[in-house]
Amino acid sequence: MKNILQKTVLVSAVGLVTMTTHKAIAADTIKDNSVASKLSSKSSSTSSSSTISENSSTSSSVTSSSMEKEVDKKQVTSSESVLNNETILKQNTEMGPGYYTVAKSRMLMSSSTDTQSFIDGIRSGAIAGWSKYGVLPSVSGAQAILESGWGQSLLSTQANNLFGIKGDYNGQSVLMPTQEYYNGHWITVNAQFRKYPTWNESIEDHGRFLAVNSRYSNLLRKSNYKEVTSLLQSDGYATSPTYAASLNRIIEEYHLYDWDNSVINVNVADLNSAVVSGDTLQVYGWHATTNATNEKNSFLFLLDADSKAEVKRYRIQRKNRQDVKNAYPNVAGALNSGFNEKIPLTADMYGRSFVLMSRYASDYNGNSGITDYLFNRVINVPNVMAACLDNLSIKNNKIKIKGWHATSSSRNAKNSYLILMNTATNQEYKRYKISRVTRMDVAAAYPKILNAGKSGFEVEIPVTRDMQGKSFKVLSRYATQDNGEGSLSDVIFNKVITMPKQKNENKADLDEGWVDGSHVHVKGWHAIDDIANKPYHTLIFMDAATNREVHRTSVKNIQRPDVNHVYPNIANSLNSGYSMDVNVTSKMKNKTLYVISRYSKDRTADSQYLDVQLGHKIKPVINKTRNSNNGHLDIQKNSGHTLKLKGWHTSNDSKGKQYHYLILMNRKTNTEIKRVKVANTKRIDVQKAYPNVYNSLNSGFSTTINVTNDLKGKQVYVLSRYTNDPAGNLNTIDYCYGQTTLIK
Repeated sequence: MKNILQKTVLVSAVGLVTMTTHKAIAADTIKDNSVASKLSSKSSSTSSSSTISENSSTSSSVTSSSMEKEVDKKQVTSSESVLNNETILKQNTEMGPGYYTVAKSRMLMSSSTDTQSFIDGIRSGAIAGWSKYGVLPSVSGAQAILESGWGQSLLSTQANNLFGIKGDYNGQSVLMPTQEYYNGHWITVNAQFRKYPTWNESIEDHGRFLAVNSRYSNLLRKSNYKEVTSLLQSDGYATSPTYAASLNRIIEEYHLYDWDNSVINVNVADLNSAVVSGDTLQVYGWHATTNATNEKNSFLFLLDADSKAEVKRYRIQRKNRQDVKNAYPNVAGALNSGFNEKIPLTADMYGRSFVLMSRYASDYNGNSGITDYLFNRVINVPNVMAACLDNLSIKNNKIKIKGWHATSSSRNAKNSYLILMNTATNQEYKRYKISRVTRMDVAAAYPKILNAGKSGFEVEIPVTRDMQGKSFKVLSRYATQDNGEGSLSDVIFNKVITMPKQKNENKADLDEGWVDGSHVHVKGWHAIDDIANKPYHTLIFMDAATNREVHRTSVKNIQRPDVNHVYPNIANSLNSGYSMDVNVTSKMKNKTLYVISRYSKDRTADSQYLDVQLGHKIKPVINKTRNSNNGHLDIQKNSGHTLKLKGWHTSNDSKGKQYHYLILMNRKTNTEIKRVKVANTKRIDVQKAYPNVYNSLNSGFSTTINVTNDLKGKQVYVLSRYTNDPAGNLNTIDYCYGQTTLIK
């Protein structure tokens, strides 16, 4: 009998195959067509080194010591066996500690096995083994298939015991005769094996066996089935060299890895609701993940909807969600996956859009060992705004506006404007860029509004002519663009202010007026209210002696911000200026002039006009020509750093006046700027022209004067002087040259 037992191996669920010892066949080379299973076995006479055994009469609890091989001599009787004496089980550790072959039997296993039914029957137990103990479901399933012969082994059919675990399960067991290797001999004993209600309890209990046995701790919670099967083999669970390969083939052929995918890294969630109410955000939902077992700390995050940058994080306690547990019964922590939080809204949260993220973390602060779920729903927190116009009045021809406007939009809309709105047209009249001022009273009253403490405004706006008679409201604006456009936050105040009507203004002044040898230079301004009806500007030059016109010229106005600042209420004050040089005509030569500035309806300037007479008189410089007092300035050239002067001055009165000066005069004020002494040079050309004049031969001069700050920016003309006073002030004869030069 012993020799027969040593040569008998269970190859598949269809029955027994007898082989000689030297013809052992690896299970992964044998495939039974009726069950499509792959097994691995060799005949062996070695001892069982890792028999699965537990003694318990009350529960299914297992200790590592109960897993060691055990032979209970008190049970060595044939009368207690549920089978007759001709059926004996023999352990084969090559295929695992729970693999028992039938040494002798008249009963053959079924030649046809419903493999899918068996797979379906053990699935939930394998998954439960992962949830509770961390044993990979695909590996548990493959082991059950291999060790039980698709549930057709005697232990499987009699006790739903797929793994040959000894002892009892909740007090239930069966006795079977087994061959055990004891003290160097094979003996037959009646062994007690656990009896399970279903296969699922058997496969789950097998997971517990691996979990409590320190030998197998290295394979727990591993997610790669090939790694787990390799560890089982290297840990000594089975001695067959092809054990891991056999399990892998079963897993791959029957897609048992799908079980793993259903429970490993499960990360599911739903945001049932997100409601903004008053100053709170209520979020309700759940987040279940297989990683929750090791990640005990829970958080909710509010992220910026656009950048996904963290804005706030909240540590939470998960809530009970039985519905989630029902939907995901195999996900650890699914029952305690809910959240229902009231998040207080702070000032920096209004007017923004967020997305919610749920997190499990192993780190107390939520920064490491994390599993996140980002919800797609965008949560829009509306803007909050408050405003008040404290004062709107007119004083000293200025509109005074004071108030405040606080809004959460100021986070992104950083440009502030006050806009006057015409009440008659409801259109913008004009906008004014402002800087907000501090209002701590507003911050105290509205702490939930961002930047409320910097929401004030206080400005004065000049009343212009075109505003007269009109009524306005004030609009306060925050804008994202510098010009006051883009994304806007506006508030229009109800108070109305009406501008009083004023008489037509007609203001003017002549800033500069002088004449030299060839030009009359005039510079000034003339501002009127009725510019819309009188758009043409003319300057009329009058002979001061006769009050008759001697010349007129059209004017193209230029800007005068200084005039606009003083007279902001006059319609054309900004564009009221002029500056021009008019050629001296024969009618104008050597005459004292005054100027009339005229605005008219048409270019002729002879009807429907408005005049102002400018008080400044323009007087010519007339040289005394007695005693042949003549001169000419050949060169008067400013190069930026120097002023070059070359010319001549002859006069019979120069006799006895040995000092010759050139004096630089301010044309605008007719006052001296500076003087230089020059040495006379010969001018034969002048002597030929004036042979009878005392100093005509030695009347020339040529000099270069450095440009100093007192000269820069001034209109300069030159005066030549002969004198017997070394200082050049007494007993003089002068000649004024007509040219005028702007010193730059």
